[in-house]
Amino acid sequence: MTSLPTTSAAISADWLNDVLGDEVRGNARITGVAATVIGEGVGMLGEVARLELSYDQPTAQSVTSMISKMPTSNEGFRFVATMMGLYEKEEGFYRDIAPEIRVRIPTCYANLRDEDAFVLLLEDLAPMRPGNQLASCSLVEARMALTEVAKLHARWWKSERLADYEAWLPGPTSPMMQVFKGGYLAGLEAFHAEWGHMVSAECNELIDRIAANYEGMVLAGPGREPHTLIHGDFRLDNMMFDDSSEPPAMAILDWQLPFRSNPMWDVVYLLAGNFEPAWRVEHQDGLLADYHQALVAGGVSDYSFDQCAEDYRAAALVLPGYLVTMAADVDVETLDDRGRALVEMLITRYGEAVDDLGAGEFMPS
Repeated sequence: MTSLPTTSAAISADWLNDVLGDEVRGNARITGVAATVIGEGVGMLGEVARLELSYDQPTAQSVTSMISKMPTSNEGFRFVATMMGLYEKEEGFYRDIAPEIRVRIPTCYANLRDEDAFVLLLEDLAPMRPGNQLASCSLVEARMALTEVAKLHARWWKSERLADYEAWLPGPTSPMMQVFKGGYLAGLEAFHAEWGHMVSAECNELIDRIAANYEGMVLAGPGREPHTLIHGDFRLDNMMFDDSSEPPAMAILDWQLPFRSNPMWDVVYLLAGNFEPAWRVEHQDGLLADYHQALVAGGVSDYSFDQCAEDYRAAALVLPGYLVTMAADVDVETLDDRGRALVEMLITRYGEAVDDLGAGEFMPS
């Protein structure tokens, strides 16, 4: 196989013929490829493009459109992604987890890596509708998202196999957590200076307490038992919805941040960041009940609803981590209108969730 391309523009028909199996190409030969960049990955840490393929003699099985994902060409962002192991995480997920997953995800056509490059070729889920964190979604869609992620959590509930993937799937005491701690401490001053006025005095005080005992926060909140596989970035921008199917269906995208941790990390991250606080407060008990019922339906028999509800509150300790590290990563001067609106929305929503869920009660002294 030839060396891996480092940008979507460098993907050629010959290279695709080399790496894609006959079942993807429908036993035809690709003669042309047109790449269009359609978005950036987590924090602009990767290039995402749609590849339109043409063939010499296409068949009904010939895939004519797919999505490529590869590292960003920006050296600074690439350094951050490499330090956090994001490319290795997604490579590991599609290699080790995807073949036996219970939720809809894009089919992986190729998962390739060498010393200098990483390329994923994935199913193009269009015309499914992408979710939008700013616009939020309906109660029906929120329920669907939580019952879907419950299938993921139930499948890997307390699974000893997850420890086999430690190289790319960190747990609460993994060395990777020190990387996140470093990002938190680096962003602390910037958060207080730029965004601290947008959250309560109690939330600001909790943020400082976490800085003094980051490991305690992890073990008391998102890292508490029981553990399973979590998505780690479970928000509407990483979902696709199929409005034409009956019943309605969805798919989950972007597997760059999975963890071995408490499942309520995904749940509180979704509800706190994707819905107006008043809406969340009104509906979260019912949605938690739906989620718990889906866990039970998936085979989980040792997790009461009361524990689920308490873990939901405790897992909210993870939200200050997003607030503070975001302050370190975001250059306010470079934000467009949507970017600024998204950051401000997340800060206020996370801050209110931390307060009304009483997350600080779980923080060890």
